[in-house]
Amino acid sequence: MSNAVIKRSHIGTGYRWEATLFLEVWEGIEKRYGRDVAREVCGAAMYQAGVRFGKAMAQQKGRNDLAALKEAWEDLYPVDPTSIEWTGDRFVVNGGGCAIKGTLELYSIPPDLFEEIAQVFCEGDRGFVNGFNPDIVFTWGGRILRHDKQCQWIMEEE
Repeated sequence: MSNAVIKRSHIGTGYRWEATLFLEVWEGIEKRYGRDVAREVCGAAMYQAGVRFGKAMAQQKGRNDLAALKEAWEDLYPVDPTSIEWTGDRFVVNGGGCAIKGTLELYSIPPDLFEEIAQVFCEGDRGFVNGFNPDIVFTWGGRILRHDKQCQWIMEEE
């Protein structure tokens, strides 16, 4: 088995665990305090976890410019080079799969909750970029959990 296949397998397993833990926390908070509190607490936790991880990756890289963010992203995720747009001041990743969607389906979470859960779960992406460098503008161009054909992460220098 190639290193790329092994790395993809480990990434997928890691996402499945992360998504399962997220669902357990979400459901526990929702049951005890309601959906609004679950949304607020889980969203803040996902965002802050992303910020912490982004700061650590920038420190590990020794710089926090957009090119370093691109390198960190590619170190963390086995990105197909054909799914990347890179211009030097704009970095876009197009992803055809969604680890949390598969987890939600595995546990029979109603599809009408996917979009709401996506808003909360995916805050970790925004947090990661903001932690790496708060001057890099992060937006989503699409999210599978919001019924788009792919996830798209857009990172740009101001």
